[in-house]
Amino acid sequence: MIAIADNAAARLAVSRHACALFWAHGVSGTSGDDIASAAGLSTRTIWRYFRSKESCVEPVLAKSLDRFLAVLDRWPADLSLGEHLAADAVTHPLTPQDVDDEISAMRIATMTTSEPALRTAYLMVHDDMERGLIPVVAKRLSLAVEDLTVRLCAAAVTGALRVIDEDVSRDIVVDKIEVSQSEALSLIDRAILEATNGRFGGPVTA
Repeated sequence: MIAIADNAAARLAVSRHACALFWAHGVSGTSGDDIASAAGLSTRTIWRYFRSKESCVEPVLAKSLDRFLAVLDRWPADLSLGEHLAADAVTHPLTPQDVDDEISAMRIATMTTSEPALRTAYLMVHDDMERGLIPVVAKRLSLAVEDLTVRLCAAAVTGALRVIDEDVSRDIVVDKIEVSQSEALSLIDRAILEATNGRFGGPVTA
């Protein structure tokens, strides 16, 4: 039974069940009642947390993107993004639960190509991330958050992350190709540099 006092934690717990059920039985083969039963909650409670059964995946997806925002928030001015990502992976390693959630998120990412409602939830989470990136980019570029360059960079970074997420997820989940964490981080670094024409990703020089 999920304790409902902590709304965010409860939503994440429900989301983990939903991701597992969608992967095991498909979206059409999973109902809101199924998700509620797996979570030990009433179906009415599920609909208080989520607008649809497909939107139940959003907390698991958002956890991964929120973690990346936290990584960027720790980014020292004198390091390139690639250098920081490599160092941060050592100082802030993934927990076993993080790894499980990453696998769930990758599975959902591969399902979005054939499930429009899941795709909507997936893109909504990335849209939230784009808004979260704006102050990070503004600080890194020493520009106002309203600056067009900042908004364009935030959109480009979000798009780059989405493309890498989908490609790496397909490689690992569908094609069973082994992709190491260092390889994935290198792809992220390259994608962001290319997407922003090198404007975002290098060290900040005085």
